[in-house]
Amino acid sequence: MEHIFFAKSNPLQTIEEHTISALNLYEKLKLLYPDILSQKDWALLEDAILYHDLGKMDLKFQNRIREALKITVLRDEYQNIEPIPHNVLSCAFLDKRIMKKKHSNMGYEILVKAIYYHHHREFYLDEEAERYIETILPKYKEDFKWNYVILPDRLDTEVYTRIPFDSGKSYYNEMLRKYFIIKGLLNRIDYAASAGLESIEESCLEAGIGLSERVREMFKAKGHSLRPVQQYMLDNRERNLVVIAATGIGKTEASLLWLGDCKGFYTLPLKVSIDAIFKRIQKDINYTKVGLLHSDAISYHLQEQNDKDIDAAHNAYTCAKLLSKPLTITTIDQLFKFVFRYNGGEMPLATLAYSRLIIDEIQMYSQDLVAIILVAIKAITDLGGAFAIVTATFPPVLYNFMKKLEIPVKPPQKTFHSEFTKRHRIKLVIGADFDYDELLEMGSKKKVLIIANTVARAQRIYQNLKNQQGISVKLLHSSFIKIHRSILEDDIMQFATNSAEKRTPDTGIWVSTQIVEASLDIDFDVLFTEMCSIDSLLQRLGRIYRSRIYDLGEEPNIYILDGKNGRGKVVDPEIYDFSLKAVQKYDGQLLEESDANDIKQEMINMVYDPDNNPEILKSKYYQGIDERINMLMNLPMYEMDKKDVQKLFRAIETVTVIPEAIFDQMKQQGLIAQWQRDLENKEISNSQKQLIKNEILKYTINLSHVEQDGDAVKWDNELIYKKSKIYLYRGKYLFYEIQHTGDGLIRERSHNKSLQFASAEFL
Repeated sequence: MEHIFFAKSNPLQTIEEHTISALNLYEKLKLLYPDILSQKDWALLEDAILYHDLGKMDLKFQNRIREALKITVLRDEYQNIEPIPHNVLSCAFLDKRIMKKKHSNMGYEILVKAIYYHHHREFYLDEEAERYIETILPKYKEDFKWNYVILPDRLDTEVYTRIPFDSGKSYYNEMLRKYFIIKGLLNRIDYAASAGLESIEESCLEAGIGLSERVREMFKAKGHSLRPVQQYMLDNRERNLVVIAATGIGKTEASLLWLGDCKGFYTLPLKVSIDAIFKRIQKDINYTKVGLLHSDAISYHLQEQNDKDIDAAHNAYTCAKLLSKPLTITTIDQLFKFVFRYNGGEMPLATLAYSRLIIDEIQMYSQDLVAIILVAIKAITDLGGAFAIVTATFPPVLYNFMKKLEIPVKPPQKTFHSEFTKRHRIKLVIGADFDYDELLEMGSKKKVLIIANTVARAQRIYQNLKNQQGISVKLLHSSFIKIHRSILEDDIMQFATNSAEKRTPDTGIWVSTQIVEASLDIDFDVLFTEMCSIDSLLQRLGRIYRSRIYDLGEEPNIYILDGKNGRGKVVDPEIYDFSLKAVQKYDGQLLEESDANDIKQEMINMVYDPDNNPEILKSKYYQGIDERINMLMNLPMYEMDKKDVQKLFRAIETVTVIPEAIFDQMKQQGLIAQWQRDLENKEISNSQKQLIKNEILKYTINLSHVEQDGDAVKWDNELIYKKSKIYLYRGKYLFYEIQHTGDGLIRERSHNKSLQFASAEFL
């Protein structure tokens, strides 16, 4: 064979060139973060890089590259033998005697596993494959002249006895902990080298100044001193923390001060909040070494570039995906899939092992996701990483799980309150429905927010209130397509702005769901809400008198309807009942939230603190989290693949749909056909095609798992292009673009599950 051994066809690289690129990234990482590995482990990672692609010298792999390059292929005398993945073949080039002496028995096992699994390709090593490795593959190594590696005299298939994982061993034993880091860093370096990146990490300093100092500079410029929560997190930056802090008192800046000048990840449950903090850090704090990572991040980057500098947008997204930025603002699904122990999940875990992690608003996550978060921070802290949970409310029962998992953490010493300690007087209303006359009367005088537990219920309330002369009534929920939801979010932000300077005397009613609990900075006068879990209820209260002191005497500004709607469907029935008892205790009272008298924390404790409510430990809520943690902690290595994990997260979170009415309308307008032609056009670049996909997403809705009716989602066909993961949803859709009103997606189920009549008013 010729002496040129190719590793990649696009861009064209030899094995030596690709490996040297990877080694350069390795050296830069070692220089920037010398303490993340011991010297022995740095040497282990170096050998993993040196040997990981040697299997590509196989003639069958070389011919695939040659075919792609349209150059002469080499004669293959063994065409009857199926190609063996290069990651499998690479292991055979390890000299067992030398590697064991250099790295120890355990180090050798880690090295073999890291190389073998650095790609996920199903392959069964049978006798024929072993003969190929022992008798045929050695013919090619004689032509591979490279002084960086020492090749064994003979290739021995005994190395493959080191491949299986011992299912009887603890998941967190020493060998596996080292394996996760070596394998994860090998993957990061390999991917970055293939992407042509010059480094996999950047210095956390920008013009010699770190993020922590940038935050201090911002405070100084505004004439502000550190608030108590900010000083607390700054003083405890070497500890894992749970910090309970009210909204609007600077907890974002406190979190950034805790990060210091370390590599960090900031997670939030909502993409709109992530985008806002990303922009805020860049513009207000003047720190640009920050990445944005979530399912729509590429769309955000393209929008920021006005779809002009597509390369810059893709570069920003690539760096974020490879976790290269000193600070990344992201969702937990981008980081924590590793808890499912699939091959390829080690990359974020290996990075988090030398990073600091902020988890904002943990109470917003479901039981499934709370279990994932807890198992994730267990793994991260075991490997040396740090975390801070920063939240407006924290269920104390989660400490039980932290103790069980032996997660080191400093419990909150206090709740950090805002200057507005008295904002809400509550009234419990018993009945099946609201008093609509009362709602309309209130809406004629004040800014009224109504929050329902489900979209369907919000739509019914809206139907009962709309078309009242002189009273503006609007509806906002998650079942509007993205372009319409964006319009409505802008409207509600203008109507009920939290800025005293911009606040208007306009009155009216907005009906919504839990989507307004955390993502929108709004301030209404009065809240009418359905009873829900206590943590969600307190989040809803935060949309009322957000930055104002209660000044209404004995008149409530919070009305809580106990109509049982959503109990057992979207609200755990036991948590609902525990929460109702807490509301009943303080019915009619002004809810003080101060160091001297924190009624809201007392209400949380009545539900989630085992000392106050021992029944919580017997609840399905607690047992559900406990069962999920045990399942995750006992998963066998590599039993699940990446696609399975992605499906699991989608099932936990959302599915993307286009209402059939909207789809038909776009089809009639010729948009669908045009998009399909452009996406299939080989003359159009991938970047331009991404812009088209972004445009398509504007007409979609993300439905939660409780909204995914089996008789409405057409699962058998993905829309518009292959692997779009966009499905057709049968149902009526209403939105009037001039008036900015409508019901959104209306779910109309039939008893025989036949196709529903679909229509749209899209004017």
